[in-house]
Amino acid sequence: MPRTTVAIATVAVLALGAAGCGSSSHPASTKPLTAAQFRTQANAICKTYAAKTDALNPGTGATTAKIDAAVHQVAVLIAREVVEIRALKPPASMAKDVTTMLSDVAAGAVTLRVQGAKALTLASPFASADAEATALGLTECSQ
Repeated sequence: MPRTTVAIATVAVLALGAAGCGSSSHPASTKPLTAAQFRTQANAICKTYAAKTDALNPGTGATTAKIDAAVHQVAVLIAREVVEIRALKPPASMAKDVTTMLSDVAAGAVTLRVQGAKALTLASPFASADAEATALGLTECSQ
């Protein structure tokens, strides 16, 4: 596959793999959510952000500059996604694992920002976060 095709595909994968999701319609609560409520709300957030990041695909034949710009925008969206999921209050039984997953997602977003298009040649900076999201039942966040 040509480098730009791989880069574009990777941007899409990274965008989806960013385990953090959200919309501002999920306000933080003082009472912890049930596991089912947390999964539903977090998955809704991830689905929203997956659509936003998919829209950033620079297309076939994109220049490195366009790919860099798209990767940076994906990193920004992922950071926002993390903020929105952190605003949810998971049940105590999930809290530690959610915190770990979100820390790994945030670290992956930093890698994208710093590396730009170069990050697309590395192993996914979201591999750990994706596995953690899967274990938590956050299917939309682990894609």
